[in-house]
Amino acid sequence: MEKNTKTFYDPLLKCPKCKKTVHEQEFISKNCGCGFRLRINFNYELLKEVVTKSLLLKRTFNHDRYMEFFPIRNSSNIIQLGTGGTSLIKSTRISENLGLKNLYFKLENQNPSGSFKDRPISIGVSKAKEFGSKTLSAASSGNAAAALATFGAKAKQNVVVFVPEIASLGKLAQITLLGAKVIRVKNLHEGVDSSISLFKEAYHTMGWTPCPSFGPFNPFQFEGTKSLAFELCDQLDYNIPDWIFCPTGSGGLISGIFRGFKEFEKLDFIKSVPKMVAVQSEQCSPIVESFNKRSNPLDFKDWSFTPKTIANGLADPHPWDADSALETLYESQGEAVSVGEEDIIRTHSECAKYEGIFGEPTGTAALAGLEQLAYDGTVDPSDVVIIPITGTGFKDINCILNNIQLREPINPSIDELKRIL
Repeated sequence: MEKNTKTFYDPLLKCPKCKKTVHEQEFISKNCGCGFRLRINFNYELLKEVVTKSLLLKRTFNHDRYMEFFPIRNSSNIIQLGTGGTSLIKSTRISENLGLKNLYFKLENQNPSGSFKDRPISIGVSKAKEFGSKTLSAASSGNAAAALATFGAKAKQNVVVFVPEIASLGKLAQITLLGAKVIRVKNLHEGVDSSISLFKEAYHTMGWTPCPSFGPFNPFQFEGTKSLAFELCDQLDYNIPDWIFCPTGSGGLISGIFRGFKEFEKLDFIKSVPKMVAVQSEQCSPIVESFNKRSNPLDFKDWSFTPKTIANGLADPHPWDADSALETLYESQGEAVSVGEEDIIRTHSECAKYEGIFGEPTGTAALAGLEQLAYDGTVDPSDVVIIPITGTGFKDINCILNNIQLREPINPSIDELKRIL
């Protein structure tokens, strides 16, 4: 990757609520305390002078192709592990069952740590390297922690992650093997994520650099998710999809993807943007609830109790990026739907059996939301629809085993084989 030292963004970050500005190097110590992610502003006129479609197409097709769109001063600081460049697969059997002609799956489970979280976390770690950080920390249900451990290992950083005690063993094994210190935290109060509470106290006390995949704690990582939208533009030859259905927890995925489309629109690479759909579990759907009430993005309400859903990555009672997610839904004229546990389990299985896509329940839950809008006529049969499969099924094997029936072993007998077949 060629080096780039030209700066395309303003180092003064701005709070969307109180409008306070903070220099990027002081984002931890001088955070305004409003509880919202500081916004990074790019100079799109300057980007237009430097970045063209032809320039991008000359580069390797992956996340790093779009380096000018990341808040990194020197591109040599970008940690490279082959992030992005994930496949876009057209559906066959599921699309036929739903009566859709143009349903595609973006296989984010192909990323280095097995989830889309590598996109934002790679930028958070790269920025930490640029700042000279030594220890990185995050709170996570598993995927973001795995991404941080992955890129932290490559960047020679110490990593400490806080995870709920219910985090899957598959994710814990991955994080631990990558060398991170894993702190499992008991949840003591209803509707409060204790792992996040301890994470906040710890990084302030210990002087660590916060690098979760959500919210006000690190404004840089949010910009990494944009590359998913950029890749979709490339893969669809700049013909923009009608809908993108996103499994939604904190709200960072849906708003990060939309920001990517908006930036390509500002550069005149595309002429329109897709409608965005947030899909949440009925067990934890604060963004859906706020959308239906048409709440002000800066006045959203938390979920009032501890969620219990098979899709652990969607269990965010306090969606830190809900303001950005609601802005995205309103601006894109999108939709928000909640789905039941049975539908999450069923569509998880159908993705595997009908399309050969081995995702985790969180990663496939958006399909249940698409079903709702396809059946009620909101989505037209000819519409182009994208579902990002956000994480691999290997992350949560126990969850899968709990919902399937394994046959008992048989004797090496053809008669017994015929009987069970």
